Amino acid sequence: MKLSLLLENILLEDKGQYKKLEKNKVPLTDEERKEVFAKDAVWHHGPNEEKTPAVWKSKDKDGKITYITMTHRAYNIAKSLKAIINKYHNFIKGTS
Repeated sequence: MKLSLLLENILLEDKGQYKKLEKNKVPLTDEERKEVFAKDAVWHHGPNEEKTPAVWKSKDKDGKITYITMTHRAYNIAKSLKAIINKYHNFIKGTS
């Protein structure tokens, strides 16, 4: 019983963190977007299956940037673009 309450609390905290990130979403810079495409960290979600970035970023009130990659099953965060692109290829892409 205690384990299930602990897991439930962790999931609620995680959901809260994601909501904050989503609320503070900002566009990738042109340079970041080019890097994402160059490293093929993309989904084929655009019209006619055009490539779209599989990475986005969030900026908190203190100016701290967090990079995010996600599917409907999971998400990962990182402090650098290089790290989030690696997380996309090593985990997130496989959950789609």
